[in-house]
Amino acid sequence: MKTIILGGGFAGLSALKVNPDALLIDQKSYFTLTHRLVDVVKTGDPKLAKVPYHKVLVAKVRNVDFRKKLVITDRGDFQYDRLLIALGYSQKIFANTEKVEDVQDALKLREKLLKAKSVVVLGGGNLGVELAGAIKEMDPFKDVYLIEAQDRLLSFMTTESSTYAYELLTKLGVKVLLKNKVEKIDNGLVVTNDHEIRADIIISSVGFKGSPMINEMGLTNVNGRMVVDEYLRSVDYNDVYGAGDCATTKQYIPMSAQVAVQAGKRAMLNLLGGEEKFRYKQVAIVVRIGDSYFGDFLGRFVKGELAELAEKVGIFRAVRLVVS
Repeated sequence: MKTIILGGGFAGLSALKVNPDALLIDQKSYFTLTHRLVDVVKTGDPKLAKVPYHKVLVAKVRNVDFRKKLVITDRGDFQYDRLLIALGYSQKIFANTEKVEDVQDALKLREKLLKAKSVVVLGGGNLGVELAGAIKEMDPFKDVYLIEAQDRLLSFMTTESSTYAYELLTKLGVKVLLKNKVEKIDNGLVVTNDHEIRADIIISSVGFKGSPMINEMGLTNVNGRMVVDEYLRSVDYNDVYGAGDCATTKQYIPMSAQVAVQAGKRAMLNLLGGEEKFRYKQVAIVVRIGDSYFGDFLGRFVKGELAELAEKVGIFRAVRLVVS
């Protein structure tokens, strides 16, 4: 059976580990450690977030002919019997804002930050919190604002993690504005329901959605994420499966590296003949501000050595997906 995997992120590599005979297609020659992109912004070293692939066809997917079961790329067309789509995420951003979606974005942002005196980060999730802290560390004299619409940072985590993040950032000198919804961005001016802030750079760490390819392929989707059933099978085609940030059930699947790894494995097992419903488990969510690691481990707040260990184990497992 000819099996093709589109996308070599956490989900795609996890699927390939289950079925090494599958053809994995990715437009890059390396795997991106997305949770290390903030380190690239801070240091300017792209190698911190890049791990070379050892088994991948580097090609740009132009389209998929689902009727003919054909993946069309800039390096030729490839027939499949079963297809697993794991194209990851993209960002929908405000006009005149920066994003940190890949290594190139991180390097471009770093160059701009070196010249900026004031920065606004939109969104108090993992990326926004880590970015705000890293930017302030790069230059303690730079004005850094972190704007969050909800009443706490890291709203999907425990209140202890939210409070700890707020305390660390404010101690660094980051101006954290909670319950501030962005109403307008105009020529470097950020207008919220409560403030007007002039900034040299405005960074968006919100607006995460599926790959634009999902919509271009004509697949049923929610916020750019292809809709799959409980077995991770496409609601449109029985021979197509989806996993990772580009796919979700109607009940919603979180966009997370560890969930993507679990989804990639289950999707491939079901593609090969299994019939088990997908059940995910968030073991740990770890955030780093400066040298401080903290987060939620099995639903409980942790910090220090245990949180750092959880982060390093996660990185090790990600790298092992690529090189094994």
